[in-house]
Amino acid sequence: MRLFNGRSFLITLSRALRIKNSYFYRFDSLNCASILYSPDDAFRIITWNVVLNNETFHYFGVIQLNPVFMKSIKDTSNLRSVYPLIDRSSQIRNPMDTTLGPEFWYGANYYQIIPVMNKGKKAYTLLGWNGSTMMTNKKIVDYLFFDLNRPRFGAPVFDLKDPRYKRLPSRLIFEFSNQATMTLKYSVKKKFLIYESMVPPRPQDYGHPETYLPDGSFDYLIYKKGIWEKQSGALRDFDLE
Repeated sequence: MRLFNGRSFLITLSRALRIKNSYFYRFDSLNCASILYSPDDAFRIITWNVVLNNETFHYFGVIQLNPVFMKSIKDTSNLRSVYPLIDRSSQIRNPMDTTLGPEFWYGANYYQIIPVMNKGKKAYTLLGWNGSTMMTNKKIVDYLFFDLNRPRFGAPVFDLKDPRYKRLPSRLIFEFSNQATMTLKYSVKKKFLIYESMVPPRPQDYGHPETYLPDGSFDYLIYKKGIWEKQSGALRDFDLE
């Protein structure tokens, strides 16, 4: 029933967002969802979730383009004002290496949008939370860009300087114990994408994210020439602000 209600709300909201000038309605009373506007006000993204009977989460979302922004687009072929996001997380075999469309989305509740440039085109880094399972939570760093006027999620732009990755990941997924919290945020002042290190308490627990806890250290990425690059060296307390 919860999943049915979530889908029904997605359909109803998508219809409402297609009404002329609906972009300028703030939906301030919609406290069950995260509503984020891109810093350039080109679009807003609305995300929410429902808890299923097995204590996992299913996500829903909608991207709505600003009609003022749409008027600036010269080639409007395939352009739509509203893109429902369909959560297919459980069906994506290699989520860190896959570029996805709105109909095949790795679900998350987003809480921050970071505008970037890639080859002269606007793109956006998204920070989000995914409740995952009854034993783990996830923090997500995704990458949103528009290709032929369609939103696309994920691109090989994350360089963690880790030899375990044969190619650059298209998104970052940090999974850890649901008894823990993890810092993942962007410092506008420093231009650092900061993430807390989550590690197993014992060597034999490696590969069991339900045991992963913060170790008190932080790593960070800096965006350079279209790539989020991991930096060497420890962060100081004032760098976290």
